[in-house]
Amino acid sequence: MLGSLKQKTAKGVLWSSVEQFSVQIIQFVLGLIMARILSPHDYGLVGMILVFTAIAQSFVDSGFSNALIWKQNRTEIDFSTAFYFNVVVGLSAYLLLFLLSPFIADFYNEPLLESLTKVVSINVFINSLGIVQRARYSIKLDFKTQAKATTTSVLISGIIGLWMAYSGYGVWSIVGQSVIRN
Repeated sequence: MLGSLKQKTAKGVLWSSVEQFSVQIIQFVLGLIMARILSPHDYGLVGMILVFTAIAQSFVDSGFSNALIWKQNRTEIDFSTAFYFNVVVGLSAYLLLFLLSPFIADFYNEPLLESLTKVVSINVFINSLGIVQRARYSIKLDFKTQAKATTTSVLISGIIGLWMAYSGYGVWSIVGQSVIRN
């Protein structure tokens, strides 16, 4: 049993490293290409919104996935409770950002931020749907599945983001890429 756990842990570390390096390399290359196509203004618009979505995301995460991973005698009720809590908080955070989007646009004196905020904020809700599932994979030490899913989503969303950038969608190519990735 101990040898099996050591093997699983070693494979988990390996696949986690593969995921981190492959995602970083793909994002770096895609970022370089997109930075040549898009303007700094496009990136600045998205950066303004990320301040708000990052705060919202921290409320959604709220430590339940870590609690599930560390809890010894977890039940399906624990997973279900964490899932529904994350979904409710994620949806609430999205709706709050949706309602605040006109004020965010006014604050920065950038009208486009209203529609951008409404779309980018969807990521907060989408992420809330996967928190418990990622915790389940971590508990099983199944980092291979996570690595495959993450790398595939980064690659597909990156290709679509590049296509959008080349097609003249501007800032929407960054937004599309992030929503598709999540």
